[in-house]
Amino acid sequence: MIPSPILTNKPNNLIFLDTETTGLSIEHGARVCEIAMLKVSDGVETEFNTLVNPCRNIPDFSSQVHGITNDMVQNAPTFSDIAKEVADFIDGFVLVCHNAYFDLNFISKQIMESGVNSPEMYFLDTLILARQYFCFESNKLGDIAKILDIEVTTAHRAMADVLTMKAISKYLFANLYRKGINSLEPKYFEQSLNIKNKTD
Repeated sequence: MIPSPILTNKPNNLIFLDTETTGLSIEHGARVCEIAMLKVSDGVETEFNTLVNPCRNIPDFSSQVHGITNDMVQNAPTFSDIAKEVADFIDGFVLVCHNAYFDLNFISKQIMESGVNSPEMYFLDTLILARQYFCFESNKLGDIAKILDIEVTTAHRAMADVLTMKAISKYLFANLYRKGINSLEPKYFEQSLNIKNKTD
C-alpha cells in the first residue's frame, strides 16, 4: 500500500529507525547488533529498542564507534528472534532514517534471512533532505545536531541516534514548510539495492 504524502506541518505515522552493526557491509558478513525504533502515530509514541546478538564477533573498530561489545550482546536475542516483531512494527509506516539505504538493507536482508516476509518499505531520508534543501557545513547526524544545538546523549547508540534524528526532523519539516514545501513523498525501498556505506 502506497502511503500518503507526509505533511511537513503535521508529520504523522512515522517510525524513526537506526541500527548499529558489526561492520559496514552486510555482503561481507556484517550484521545488526542493535536496533532502535520510535513510532509516532496520532501523538502516541511507541518504542522498540534492543541489543541483538549478531552471532559473530564484533570487531574492536566497530565497538570503538558505537560502544557495543561482545559481552553486551552475549545474552541478547538474535535477529531471527525479533524478525517477526520488527516486520510487524514497521509494516504500514513510513520509516525515517539518516542514510536510509544502509539501515534498510540490513533490516530487510536480516528479516528475509529469518524466514519472515519483509514488508514493503517506504522512507524519508534526513540525509537526503539535508543535502537537497539545506546548507549545513556537514551533513553527518551528529554535526547537524551540534549546528542546531540539539543535545546528543550517547552518540552512535541506536536509540540516542533515533532521538537525535527525531529532533532534527522536527527542524527540517518546519523549515521545509516555511519554504513552501507542504508535503514530502516517501520513497519506495527496492530491497535489491546495493549496500551503501554509512559515511554521513
